[in-house]
Amino acid sequence: MTVRIGIGLFTGQLPAESTQTYAESYRETLELVRLAESLGFDSAWVSEHHGASDGYFPSLLVMLAAFAEATSHIRLGTGVILTPFHDPLRLAEDVATVDQLSGGRLTVGLGLAWREEEFRMFGQPVGERLARTRETVEVLRRAAEGERFSFHGSMFDYDQVRVTPPTAQQGGAPILLGGYTDAALRRAGSIGDGHITDADDLDHIRHAVTLMEQAAREAGKDPARLHLVLMQNAWIGEPGADWWAEISPGVIHQLGMYEAWDQGHDTPAHDSAEPTVADEAAARAGVAGGTTDEIIRRLRPVVEEFGHRANLDLVVRLHYPGMTFDAAARAVERFGERVIAALKGS
Repeated sequence: MTVRIGIGLFTGQLPAESTQTYAESYRETLELVRLAESLGFDSAWVSEHHGASDGYFPSLLVMLAAFAEATSHIRLGTGVILTPFHDPLRLAEDVATVDQLSGGRLTVGLGLAWREEEFRMFGQPVGERLARTRETVEVLRRAAEGERFSFHGSMFDYDQVRVTPPTAQQGGAPILLGGYTDAALRRAGSIGDGHITDADDLDHIRHAVTLMEQAAREAGKDPARLHLVLMQNAWIGEPGADWWAEISPGVIHQLGMYEAWDQGHDTPAHDSAEPTVADEAAARAGVAGGTTDEIIRRLRPVVEEFGHRANLDLVVRLHYPGMTFDAAARAVERFGERVIAALKGS
């Protein structure tokens, strides 16, 4: 098997009741990433939102620049950059800078974005998000060539521009696309280098891989080279403890923020967010939690199904909003020491 085990998503969220500062939270995130690298994790991933009352990371490549300095070999990924809110040339420059700082360890995950308040915040029409994302991917590809280029699209227009420095990775950092629709899955194969998703249903993932690979073939690309990144909430509980009780406040905040945003929170009309989940049982069921053996049984089917791929990353979240550093560090240590080798078959 060739599965790589990553840690993430790191989001930098601090619940309203937290007494921690963002500076403290960021420093602890760097410590967790250093720890994960020392324990054999293969990658670390961050996620983006804007205007969030809990401080959800807004600047992923800035954060990954810090990750690059704090580590030596672990790969660094965005899961995902909200593409419509970024100028493609500036994004290409930041991608190249982080790739150089990290020695060619960057993977770029891109998403369309969905939250109306974020589009309002940046003055972007929601209806332009697909065109902006498609054109951004093309500009990133052209920029990575290191030569002057012109680009004349419906959203962006550049004449004889050059992005410097070049990326450390020849041909640019891999570009992965998120999304759940069939069209999104096909784009991951046709214009992307693969797919990034938090779906954990095997049938859905099989469907995603099939569509992605079909689109790659139609585009004249080798489907065997496509990346597949699967993100999963996880937790190894303290011995004898109720693992769900340990993490339920953090998971409810993590998932509940999306429900709060759906209800219009963090907007001028409702300038705060009160995260809650309508179905706590479903939230619990979405976590690969329990003892070491229980977690291995939960995650092994995904590894066995897709572990033959040349580029498979299973990314587990082991830190939740409001959680103490010590609790997260113990979970990272337990996962690194007990689970990684079992999933990799060594």
